[in-house]
This record gives sequence, C-alpha cells and structure tokens, in this order.
Amino acid sequence: MQPELHVSPNIYMRPFPRFDRPTVIGYIGLENLKYARRISNDRVCLDLNLHIDKVIRKPDDLDVKLKDLTQFLLEHERRLNFPLETSLDNAKFFCYRGLMTCVACTPYENQEPWKIVAILFKGNIYLCARDTAEKLHRKLNMTERDKQFTSWGYKFEQYLLSDEPDSEPNPDVPVDENEEFSLVFTTKLNGHTIVYGAEMDGIRCDKEAVAKPPAELGPEAIVNYLSTKEFIELKTNRHIENNRQETSFRRFKSKKWWCQSFLAGVDTILCGYRNDDGIVEELKTWQIKDLIKISQRFWNPDVCFNFLDTFLIYVKRCLAREIKKKHGEKALNNLQELPMISLMFEWTPGMSVQVAQNYSHHDDPVLMPWFTDNYGKVAK
Repeated sequence: MQPELHVSPNIYMRPFPRFDRPTVIGYIGLENLKYARRISNDRVCLDLNLHIDKVIRKPDDLDVKLKDLTQFLLEHERRLNFPLETSLDNAKFFCYRGLMTCVACTPYENQEPWKIVAILFKGNIYLCARDTAEKLHRKLNMTERDKQFTSWGYKFEQYLLSDEPDSEPNPDVPVDENEEFSLVFTTKLNGHTIVYGAEMDGIRCDKEAVAKPPAELGPEAIVNYLSTKEFIELKTNRHIENNRQETSFRRFKSKKWWCQSFLAGVDTILCGYRNDDGIVEELKTWQIKDLIKISQRFWNPDVCFNFLDTFLIYVKRCLAREIKKKHGEKALNNLQELPMISLMFEWTPGMSVQVAQNYSHHDDPVLMPWFTDNYGKVAK
C-alpha cells in the first residue's frame, strides 16, 4: 500500500523553494509564432463573435497526451543530449505547464479533482494529466454557450496578435483554434530537473523593433532568438462589477494566471474585460507580481510551489517502492535496464493524494510506440 500525500495549505507554509528562472531549450509550431504590437490600458470595442460561425475548432475527442512534447524530444534528442540517468534522484520530469499549474494550485482547490499518470521510462519520469469522470462528462456535454466562451478567448488573441512583427492583427478571418506555438523550458525546483512545454501567446514588440526568428540558421539560433524575447500572456475576463466577482477573481483566477505566467517567465498579462455579449470594452495590463499583492488573503505562492516540490518527491518515492517491490533494491540504481513502470495518482478536494490501485499503462498508453521504440538510441 502506497502512502498518501496530504494537501492542507498550512503544511506547506514555508519559504519559497529554490526555483531557477525557466530556460528555453526548444519550440513547437514555429510557424504559428505571433507578435503583440500594442499593449496598453485602453477603452476598446472588440467583438469576439466576429466570424464565430466559421471557427475551426479542435476535435471534440482530442487527447493529446504527451504527443507534441515527446515528438520534440525525439526530433531534438541529439541536440539536447540529455544524459542517461540511472537513479531516481537524477531522473528528469517531462510534462506540460498545465499539469504543473494544476498541481501547484491543489492546496487551494475546492472543486476540480485530478488524475495524473507518472511513467518511468529509460531513467526519466513522464507526467501526464488524464481526464477525470467529471471532466470527461463536461467534454461530452459541452453546450454551444461553453464552446462560445472558449472561442472568445482565441478571438481575443486574434485581435491583439499579428503574424509579422511589423504588421497589424487581422481579426477579419475565422480563427483556427488548432494553431499553437509552444516553448519548451527546463528549470530546477529544489532537487528536481523539469522539462516542460508551454503554449505561448506572443512576443512583445511594443518596446523595441523585433525581427522574425532566423529560421534558416537552425534550431540553436532560433532558441537563442526566443530566449532573448519578452512574451506576453493574453486573457479575457467578464467585467468585475461587485464584491462577489472581485473575491472570486482574487481567490481563483488570479492564482492560476500567476502560476501559468510565472512558470513561463512571463511578467505581464494583458486582459480584455468583456460584457456578457462577448464585446471587449477595456484592456488592462497586469504585472504578475501585483496578482500576488491583491490576493494575499486567499492564496500564497510559497504554498503552491512547496506543494509542487513535495508532489514530485512523492512521485519518486512511490516509484521507488514500486521498483523495489517488482525488481528488488539493486534496480534503483539501474533504471536504464528496467521495463516501463507507471503509476496513477488521484486527488479529490478534501482528500489526500493517493496512488490508484491496479492501473496499467497497457489500458491507457500515454507514451506511443513510435517514441518508446526510438528514444534513447542516440549514442551519448
């Protein structure tokens, strides 16, 4: 029986853990890179319903698992040249930023349960969020209004972002919600090395002239280019008109906004405040440090990142117990020779994090054969 991980915020009320500013090591979907030319506090009138009847939505059954990230790792294996780790202490974590945000916010979450699969493969740990029954139910029963809310966020980005650093945005075309640009970061959180993908909205080019990335010079030059650019996060929010809405924003949304941006090294958020009809009437910039100031009564970033650190320790400990049980103590220092090992971690508000019984990656494969059959073959 695996131990449980307690979640209560007061357990994690200690100084912020050591966290290195994320370093860019790659990118996914360079053709979809966008630029933000005008960033200001302003009164506007942006109709988020423009061409909404022609929007190209993501497939309803979309289950990306770790496809984009593992494809990136495979394509750039020789360039990245990650060492072959043999012990869990040095195992890298591979995941998406959304999963890290979800885990970090857990001590203050009171509605959304989660499931996370951890897979130990060739000395590294892959973390992937899986749909809970509640989330699956919502996916299958999305109303037209739900889809509209989702599309409004994408349309807002189209009003603010352009395809070229020196061109204007063009909202007069339907949005393709499948177009994404992501950065791949690495960072250290205390003793953990984490490699993660994060979808990015756009490069700021309101402060100085920005050129396009030197695509013809190859990945290293592009990574160097992206590392020197300041990105901005775009959000939409309903107008805040009363104390209840203000409290809700400070307690819930500000936490997620801060965590997402902090993990991607983003300092500024541009929010479009809209009415119920999908008309953005005001633009307001937020510095992410100010989100902490207005929300001190409701959440604490120290707690969020101490819990994230503790969760990663917990994952390693649970995997270690599993290895010892199935392969013996000596196997802990010979990870490269082990078959794939997977555990499912589950959490429900008000409960502790637990390891699901009888989970098998054969029933729900997260790492695809095209990855597992080929990754790790590059000579070190």
